Amino acid sequence: MMDAWGDRIYNNYAATEGLAAIECEEHRGMHVMEDLAIVENVDRNYRQVPPGVYGDKLLVTVLFKYTQPLIRYEIEDSVRFADSACSCGRPFKLIDSIQGRLQEVLRLPAVSLNHYVSVHPLIFHNIMDTLPVSGWQVVQEVDGLHILLAGMHGTIVDDQIKSLVQQALASRGAAVPHVEIEHVLSIPQTIAGKTPLVKSNMPRG
Repeated sequence: MMDAWGDRIYNNYAATEGLAAIECEEHRGMHVMEDLAIVENVDRNYRQVPPGVYGDKLLVTVLFKYTQPLIRYEIEDSVRFADSACSCGRPFKLIDSIQGRLQEVLRLPAVSLNHYVSVHPLIFHNIMDTLPVSGWQVVQEVDGLHILLAGMHGTIVDDQIKSLVQQALASRGAAVPHVEIEHVLSIPQTIAGKTPLVKSNMPRG
C-alpha cells in the first residue's frame, strides 16, 4: 500500500445511523467508536454473542442524536469482535472481521440431494441492475423465488427475466426453483424504513 499510495491505508466501517469503526496503527481490526454509540453483537434471537464469534446482527444505540434518538437500532451485519485487546492500548471494542449481511445470502436446494448452496446477492445484482426498472426485490419463499419489479419500462418480458435468473442459479449448482414475477408500484419497506433487495422468508431452524 505504501508503494502504491505513498501512505498507509486505514480501513473503516460506518453506517448512516451513527455506527463507526476505524483501524488504528496496529491494523488488527477496527475500533468501534464507543464514545459515540453503544454496539451490541447478537444472534438471530437477539442473544449477545461472545467475542470471537460471528453475530447475526448489531443493535446500535446512538449517543449523540437528540432530534431522532436511535435505541437498539437493528443493523443486519454479521461481524465478529476480537477476543483479545488490541496492543495499541485503546479500550474500544475491536471488530476483527465482517462477514457481510447474512439476510441477503440465500440457501437453495442443490442439484445433489440433501445439500444446499449459498447464493450471494451479487448473482441477482448482475441481472436485476441491468433491467429498465426503478426498483426490484428478490424474496425467497417456500414455493420458490418471488421477484418484485417497480416502474418497469422497455421491451424485456417476464419470461426473459425468469430464464436469466434460473440459468444463473443453475450455473451455481442450485436446483432450478419456481420463479414468480410481480409488478408493483413501489418496493415495500421494512418497519425500520429499509428496502432490502434480497431477503428470505424461509423459516429458520
